[in-house]
Amino acid sequence: MAQIQELRQAIGSISDRSGPVFSAYLSVNAAIPENQERAYLVRLREGMNDQGVPEGLQLRVREYLEEETHPRARTLVIFADEDDLFEVYRLQVDLPDTFHWGEPYVSPLFMILEEWEPYGAAVLDAERFRYFVVSPLQDVEDPEEVKGNGFKELDLSPSRPYPRGGQDQDSFSRRTEANVEKFYNQLAEQVRDLTFREGVRRLILAGPHERLVEFRNRLPEDVKKRVATEEPVPLDASEGEILKRLDAARKRAESERERALLDEVRESGVRGLEETVTALQEENRVHHLVVLWELEGDVRWSDADGLIILDITREESPYSGEETRVRPLKDALVDLAAARGARLEFVRGENENTDVLRDEFGGLAGLTRF
Repeated sequence: MAQIQELRQAIGSISDRSGPVFSAYLSVNAAIPENQERAYLVRLREGMNDQGVPEGLQLRVREYLEEETHPRARTLVIFADEDDLFEVYRLQVDLPDTFHWGEPYVSPLFMILEEWEPYGAAVLDAERFRYFVVSPLQDVEDPEEVKGNGFKELDLSPSRPYPRGGQDQDSFSRRTEANVEKFYNQLAEQVRDLTFREGVRRLILAGPHERLVEFRNRLPEDVKKRVATEEPVPLDASEGEILKRLDAARKRAESERERALLDEVRESGVRGLEETVTALQEENRVHHLVVLWELEGDVRWSDADGLIILDITREESPYSGEETRVRPLKDALVDLAAARGARLEFVRGENENTDVLRDEFGGLAGLTRF
């Protein structure tokens, strides 16, 4: 999606800033009790004070947020300095509050972009076909198009009516079998075009059960491979109910995908800090790195070599002899995975998958090429 590409470019320009930058990841999700009555404004003020942000910059940030009575996001990301930098991004994913004054802190944003799987939803509604995409970012120029759970409906005007399913057999009786087949074939091609245009990797099919069976059989093979799950939705479901079911289906599909990924790691992957870093860094065998979002700890990093040194006491690189510096482990893994061409995926939340990754794999694991 264009907005994601724009954000990647912004990350690069912000990272190049040499002066101190205030970086904030602020939870503003109104569904979270801790954010009732805009309590996040108090946390923001306290976070800026704790970080020693200059008073003038604090005032600019507070004034901006106080005017935003409805942030239309789950997390706000703010980058600002005492000169001309003041950028705000709206995420439709929940992140914990993080405040930093000094070197631009972009790795959480990079992590979200790297691990996010774009989802699409083809909905065979009561009177029309609809297509939604869900993105971690919100287009601030068209905020009304993005629903509360992050799904955005694409404009498919003119919307075309089509045969009803479920118990409504009268509509089918008014059409010949040939016309029905032609309609579904055309609709399948439209879904294919939208899926590839929007960069959707995983697709949800939603609608009455009988209609889903018929429609899925018409999809091209390259689209069938991207169908992550099906969600039965009754003909008379309201938009709110449809969006609620789509969000639940996406979360269920993501959980199942992560479980399968961890099963594959258990069978033939690497796990734990030392084994995984060695396989990734020295042997270049890891093609898919799996990291616990809450993974903590520091390592030594060699800027000269672009390598992790696990011995935290090692002030000089064993590879080049150049000086090393202490970095958060997650930040170092982001750079190392990019350098090795490995896909980076973060697993977050409190569920069986995070328990396995934390307790069985030590918070870090990888799938290997050989």
